[in-house]
Amino acid sequence: MKRKDLFKTGFQSVFQFAFEKSDEIGQAIEKVWQDEKKPPSEKNLTEVKKISEPKKKATVKSQLFSGLSLPPGKAEDFFSRCTGCNDCIFSCPYTVLFPVNSEKTGQRFPFFDPNAKACHLCSDWPCIQACNEGALLIENVQKENPKFGIAKPLSEHCINHKTNEKTCDVCESVCPIEKTVVFKGFLPSFSKATCTGCGLCVEACPSFPKAIQIKTKKQY
Repeated sequence: MKRKDLFKTGFQSVFQFAFEKSDEIGQAIEKVWQDEKKPPSEKNLTEVKKISEPKKKATVKSQLFSGLSLPPGKAEDFFSRCTGCNDCIFSCPYTVLFPVNSEKTGQRFPFFDPNAKACHLCSDWPCIQACNEGALLIENVQKENPKFGIAKPLSEHCINHKTNEKTCDVCESVCPIEKTVVFKGFLPSFSKATCTGCGLCVEACPSFPKAIQIKTKKQY
């Protein structure tokens, strides 16, 4: 059979099948058309299984302020008073403070990380003096020292632990509060009553990793 005759025969078969099934196809189309005219409640709809939506990931609470401390002298209603003007940040002679945006409100607040850079507990409190909104109050540091947190020894990193003698006493010498750092044997301990958590001991500690860590107070 010639190629031309082969294609001709094939097309005839296809068209013949279409003609034979034309009535059935027409009836099926008419049925669909009539079904579309019916209200949704009467339609003969095929049940379609819903594709299960992916489970939402559990919301993780922000750790944004974890490990950070507010400036000294903070008012009880600090977060409603602070305008995020940055005046306290610019006034700090040791460039300790830095702005952090709150994920809750988008507002900017001043913080510092005592494990990275210490508050020097300046006698004239320039950061407090710079605040005109009453978010930082001088009377709060005149009554007692600010409380940022508490120093915790990490004895396994301490030089004295490695030498098994009192080789280093830097944490004691830099602490601005008398009798806050006390040596038990050759290892330092920190008084919960008087430690401010300023971070000066951490900053001065020559060990690596640091042998002291400040556990900061929760800000909320």
